[in-house]
Amino acid sequence: MKIRTRLTFWYFSISFFILIIFCSGTYYGVKRLLFNTLDKELDVIASTIEESYNIDKDEFSEIQSGHENSVDFSQYYLVIYNKNKYLIYSSEIARKLSFDIPLTGNGDKASYLIDSKVPRRNKFFNSHKNGNVTFRLMNRRLTNNNQTIGWITVGLPIGHIEYSMDHLIYYILFGGFIGILLISVGSYFVIQKTLSPVNVITQKANKISKDNLDERIQIYNVEDELGQLSIVLNNLLDRLQSAFESQQQFMADAAHELKTPLSILRSHWEGELNNPEIPLELKEKFVNDIETITRLNHLINNLLLLSQTESPKSQFDFKPVRIDDVLRDAVSDIKILAEIKNQKIVIKNFLPEIVFGDRLRLFQLFFNLLENAVKYTQEDGNITLNVKLNSDFVIIEIGDNGPGIPAEDIPLIFNRFYRVQKDRARKTGGTGLGLSICKLITELHKGEIEVKSKPGEGTVFKVKLPLYKQQ
Repeated sequence: MKIRTRLTFWYFSISFFILIIFCSGTYYGVKRLLFNTLDKELDVIASTIEESYNIDKDEFSEIQSGHENSVDFSQYYLVIYNKNKYLIYSSEIARKLSFDIPLTGNGDKASYLIDSKVPRRNKFFNSHKNGNVTFRLMNRRLTNNNQTIGWITVGLPIGHIEYSMDHLIYYILFGGFIGILLISVGSYFVIQKTLSPVNVITQKANKISKDNLDERIQIYNVEDELGQLSIVLNNLLDRLQSAFESQQQFMADAAHELKTPLSILRSHWEGELNNPEIPLELKEKFVNDIETITRLNHLINNLLLLSQTESPKSQFDFKPVRIDDVLRDAVSDIKILAEIKNQKIVIKNFLPEIVFGDRLRLFQLFFNLLENAVKYTQEDGNITLNVKLNSDFVIIEIGDNGPGIPAEDIPLIFNRFYRVQKDRARKTGGTGLGLSICKLITELHKGEIEVKSKPGEGTVFKVKLPLYKQQ
């Protein structure tokens, strides 16, 4: 899972959790506020009746008919008891509905929520679909000069509050959904914008190779974490470039230093071959030494090519080249080695196609592949050469019926100094650089090289080069 997806998920989860808490708090807060307001209204009614107590008549003037300042209690559920707990007043609603509300003891008051089954249509209130109406009731003791003068139960239907709360929760859910949606979309784009420099860093890092180690990642803001990461990566590239250049320079210097004494030795040994005073047996040893020096010179030349401190492509002489001419020269030279092992080179097809390349390096490429085929093919074996066209490319296939290459070694054979079977390679004089050179030459010609092999069935190397198009 991508990091931006994970961050978006976490933003969504946290935002959803916060919105749930906020919406729940809002809903229950509003509900509590409405109930508190209703309780205060009921308490005012109770206090009004309590204050209207006439101690001489032992009655509450507010509930007496004909009282000029009496409050209209028809909308309330109202029940009043005297100090002896006898019912002395009940409102019209109280006469239609009966709630079993215990009178308060030592406590001053108590509040209740009670559902009651009522007619669907009523002049005082409308019932819900199920015919129930919830009442908010308050029961309290009435006092005068700290003396109990009675009890009161007063209440109101809260259908309007329930209706408002039902709509409120719909609005909260709808608003919460829209909020979560906007937060999710917004967080995704914010995260994408924040992490966009990571894509730039990744693309730039992927483009950096041994041929352009001097390139660096652009730093947008040195203060943030991505800027610090870019600085660390650039410092790492500095160290890698320094190590790579040091290695390349060392290989080049060592190769140059070795060429001179080897050339002197070879000239001296070749000169001694013409000395009539030297015995034949010693001359044969000189010949073996000259062959060893020749292989060392070949190895040094390959090292020089691989260790160019500047681009190896600058050492190539590119021009239009007929691929069939190069292949014929390589086959002509390799036939000598093939005849020694009584091997047959089968040419399936030659095409006079033109590529843009260095003739000498292309010859080296195909000679190396043919030489490998000769080395690792048994005596009396067959080596095949085939040229095909595919769209804008020419494909050269060089195959043998040798022992093949194990599957686990195929991805490694183009690495420098890698040899499938070190003992066999040592016997055949292999250095482990031939295929590395082949890959380098192919890539510098904007081509591709691949291998297909099965143990016991032989190996096929396929080189794909772009055709030359005249402007």
